[in-house]
Amino acid sequence: MPHINSRFFFIVTAVGSAIGIGNVFIYPYFSANFSGIFFITYFIALVLLGVPLLMLEFSVGQYSNKNIVDLYASVKKWFSSIGWLMVINSFILMCIYAVALAWHVVYFFVSFGLQWKSNPKIYFFDNVLQISEGFSGFTKFSLPVFIALMVALLIVFFFIKKGFEGIKKRYLVIVTIFIILMLLFFFYSLTLDNALDNIYSFLKPKFTDLLGIDLWLASFSMAVVSLGISFGIMSAIARKSEKGFVVANSFIVVIFELLSAIAFSFILISVIGLLGSKQDIVFSDYGTLFITLTEALPLFYKPTLLSVLFLMFLMILFILGTASLAYSVAHVLVHKFNAKKIHAAILVCGFGFISGLLFVIKPGYYIMDIVLHFIYYNILIALLLEVIAIGWFFNSEKISFNINQFSKIKIGVIWRFIIRYIVPLILLGLIVFQAKSDLIRNYNNYPLWALLVFGVGTVAVPIIIAFLLPQKILDRK
Repeated sequence: MPHINSRFFFIVTAVGSAIGIGNVFIYPYFSANFSGIFFITYFIALVLLGVPLLMLEFSVGQYSNKNIVDLYASVKKWFSSIGWLMVINSFILMCIYAVALAWHVVYFFVSFGLQWKSNPKIYFFDNVLQISEGFSGFTKFSLPVFIALMVALLIVFFFIKKGFEGIKKRYLVIVTIFIILMLLFFFYSLTLDNALDNIYSFLKPKFTDLLGIDLWLASFSMAVVSLGISFGIMSAIARKSEKGFVVANSFIVVIFELLSAIAFSFILISVIGLLGSKQDIVFSDYGTLFITLTEALPLFYKPTLLSVLFLMFLMILFILGTASLAYSVAHVLVHKFNAKKIHAAILVCGFGFISGLLFVIKPGYYIMDIVLHFIYYNILIALLLEVIAIGWFFNSEKISFNINQFSKIKIGVIWRFIIRYIVPLILLGLIVFQAKSDLIRNYNNYPLWALLVFGVGTVAVPIIIAFLLPQKILDRK
């Protein structure tokens, strides 16, 4: 029974982390742009890229039983930089998710009066974010989001203050609520006007898209960002789980993530369909999508009640993501520096609040958009370094044995080949194509100095810090 509980809680926590960080909002965007054929290419990308990387992180977590920094330092001392890069990436994304969670906290309270319904766009930008025209007003901030950010990080603190033992129980409750709400809105959305016609149009495949490079790039990009990998979370969770069952656990997580993305797509298409021809899935960021959703909420049956529940549904996604990222950072503080769990939680949430203020100031929305765009490079770089370290410098035969040990399908040898050759080539290709795209055009036509400071800086500064920390400070005896 203890082993069953161990594996059960591991799966719940891993699924919660993958759903929360995985950004299920991207799936409907790509599906709308590439038709229903995106499901096929995305599934292929998950099998070739997502599942092997999940298996890698689960395996090294079980096998090494070390925090992410010491794990890579045990391969080669300077590889600890890979672990530090993952920790820094986790912290940056945690701050972004915490501020997005704060938006939902604000809307949760104002949803009782549907205060945004007269003009959702103006309410979001002027009343909530109090956004500036361009990059100005760096010394001013939105008071509603400032207060909501404190509330958001108090929620995160409640989740991580007792470490894994606390987070696994809270995830069991919150993931259960999430599934109930997702089913509620899934079936409710199917009753909305023109829902089935919209879903049919959404799913109708265009097989000619299979010949386009953009479809495959989108599919593999989605596979990279959809599973919560590259942040040290999955290896940290795997330390606490029953040994083995790597293949089965990886596929379970992938299946839950895929089903959640599809269900959310159906909900989104149906809800936006309430707006008729006024809206389409052309959002370029979550803020635009959020405005569209809030515009549709007053059209629900019992709009106040369902708006409260729908915002709770969205809040859970960001709670899962923010808490998972915060736990990853706190885990290193506890197991590398022997900090008490509650002290690590205070440090992570406290510094998260201070750092999150960068996205609360008047131009914070623009800064967040840039950072979120460029952190994609950080994820790709961290994953590339990870597969090189484990595939070529670690004893990957032992990992293959660990994968095969409790699996009915012995795929350890195939996994090792994919990790050493296929995955690095895919990741390099994604980096090259993304860099080429960003060099051709200015992202969202932001000023060059802003892209350099908040974009290139998001990539360069964490890498520099990660490679200086081990040799210069923290490993010095």
